[in-house]
Amino acid sequence: MSSGLLISVLVGGLGVGGAVGYVAGTGSAGKITSSATSSGGDTAWFTYDGKTYSTSSLPAQVQTNLYQAEMETYNQKIAVVREFAVRLALAQEQKKFTTIDKLPAVEELLPAAAVSDEQAKAFFDANKDKIPPGTTYEQLAPRIKELLGNEGRAKVFEDTWNKLTSEKKLTLLVKEPSAPVVTIPVATFPAKGASSDKNVLVEISDYLCPHCQEVQPDMKKLMDANKDIKFVQINFALRPDKLSGAIIEGAFCAQKQGNESFWKFHDTAFSKQWGTFADAYDVAKVKPIAEAAGLKIPDWEACMKSEEPKQFVNKTKDIVNGLGVTGTPTFYLNNKRLNIRRPDEMATVVNASLAK
Repeated sequence: MSSGLLISVLVGGLGVGGAVGYVAGTGSAGKITSSATSSGGDTAWFTYDGKTYSTSSLPAQVQTNLYQAEMETYNQKIAVVREFAVRLALAQEQKKFTTIDKLPAVEELLPAAAVSDEQAKAFFDANKDKIPPGTTYEQLAPRIKELLGNEGRAKVFEDTWNKLTSEKKLTLLVKEPSAPVVTIPVATFPAKGASSDKNVLVEISDYLCPHCQEVQPDMKKLMDANKDIKFVQINFALRPDKLSGAIIEGAFCAQKQGNESFWKFHDTAFSKQWGTFADAYDVAKVKPIAEAAGLKIPDWEACMKSEEPKQFVNKTKDIVNGLGVTGTPTFYLNNKRLNIRRPDEMATVVNASLAK
């Protein structure tokens, strides 16, 4: 769990950009998923006036809603099965197994990591800028220790799961729902990497989304390691009338100065948290990003005063909404949506999808 996400849990609520929610011990995450085809094939849903409507005949937005419903159910079931399987394995390894219906609780088999005052205080000090003014360490200390401890337990759980599955001692037999192919107009958006369209990875994100920011280091590693993939960035403003929209308009005006300028702005915008979803639309708050990216500021400011960036944001919203995407970050590989539970799974999921 990132410090940004942890702070949001400490002070309450995940906000608009919380498309991914980590759950200690389950490894399950929220929505980085899309359009609906049943794992068993093209599902027929209903007939009307003599015509049968199946998944493939439905609009992409409806397919997405169906697929997300399938994925939510799948993730919930897998969370239950994963926890039981790990409990079974640990109970046997720790010589605590009696009968299958009397397994020790996961809390007994995986105690929460001990968190010292020094660790909790260090976390508090490192994140003061994200904590509401006037909040003291003493007020948050119990919650910080609890959440850091559970974060440690979740890591041990994942390490245990990965060890059992990599050694083929435990094999998950249920397949996740398959995402159908959609059409994304990638030529409309900034890209880098391979010039070929053979393999195209699309990221749909918002610069103020904590999870989008969290995933960027893994995205950069993936870009560096995969020179045969074209990476396309679609900036989707979750709050187009607020700072969220202003920063994305700023990225559009950076693109007007060239692809390299866009990516400099992009990296700078994700280099730190420049505001929140509640912040009002304010070009003055975006200008430091443009300056840090080395843009030609007079040209950039002239662009920001035009209607073109707002038109781009609205057009992008229509495209993304048409795909059924409602949260960020969302990823597509070769027009098929990826189900990525955690940032550190990105390379594994992408490579596995490429292998298919």
